[in-house]
Amino acid sequence: MHEAIPFLPVPVAITCLLFNIFIPGSGTIISGFSALCMGQPRINMKEGRKLITLVVNLLVGISQFFTITFLFVGWFWSIAWGGLLIIHSMQYREALQQRRQEAVATAAIEALTKDSILHRRDVKTLVKSHKKSKK
Repeated sequence: MHEAIPFLPVPVAITCLLFNIFIPGSGTIISGFSALCMGQPRINMKEGRKLITLVVNLLVGISQFFTITFLFVGWFWSIAWGGLLIIHSMQYREALQQRRQEAVATAAIEALTKDSILHRRDVKTLVKSHKKSKK
């Protein structure tokens, strides 16, 4: 069931937590729908990952709402679920930033190691040769 907590953008995860604080279960349901269009599911399946994430979050959200009357279990559960949303979203954001940095570093190394770039003349000599060719 914990795998159903999707990776969402951090502002969306914070919004879902706030909804879970005020109306338990509502933020969980919103997170399920948000996973369809702007999030990434964490479920390890080949097909139907987003649909399963939606259904599980919908069922968990309804369960959170209906267990409010039982010693506020649903309220605490929904706040914990919202906190996990934020934690997973921040971890996902950090992983994306690290992947982007690695991609930029790889591209820079590839650009520097190509023979055509290493053997090019510097800009000053190119400008001088261009001026000479015009004269």
